Amino acid sequence: MNTNRNFFKRLIICIVAIGFSVNYTQGQMLRLQNSESSLTVFGASNLHGWKVDAETQQGAISFNNLESCDISNLSLTVLTKSLKGVMPGMAETVSETLKSDEYKYVLFVLTKVENVTKKDNSVFELQALGDLTIAGTKRSVPIRFEVTIDDNKVKLEGRTILKMTDFNLTPPEALSGTVKAKDDVMLRFDARFAGSTLL
Repeated sequence: MNTNRNFFKRLIICIVAIGFSVNYTQGQMLRLQNSESSLTVFGASNLHGWKVDAETQQGAISFNNLESCDISNLSLTVLTKSLKGVMPGMAETVSETLKSDEYKYVLFVLTKVENVTKKDNSVFELQALGDLTIAGTKRSVPIRFEVTIDDNKVKLEGRTILKMTDFNLTPPEALSGTVKAKDDVMLRFDARFAGSTLL
């Protein structure tokens, strides 16, 4: 467990150092608040639905312009073994599917914001693209999310639909094949960031 934690810390340090070094002078970085954030994966099978929640997340965000919600960098990382389910055996099944012994984390890095719509003084809706890496396979995925800005706090809320097979993952089975998961999963997130006031 300590090995996983140390690896996770080193990974985040590298992501932050690379992703934010160029734009650091334009604004103070805000870090994800793990205890206030949530990320849930919803799936279905031939018998019932299922879900798992991420217990350990890291991430950071910075802006070129806070008032117009011009994001310069955004990265989110989830420790794969921290995905836990309420159904017996679900955590183990998800861990095996994500090959968590070999691939310790799931990583999302924002690559392009295609459209920003201002819904209120502090609320924006964004259509964007990002690189999502799962079990060693990276794919560009479209994502729509809402950003709420409140002084030195930022909230991101959104969801997206993914196919496990797009990431070379085999939808898991249980009970000797009696329960078969479907390929589509929905990823829903509520990420809270905080830090010193942006410049």
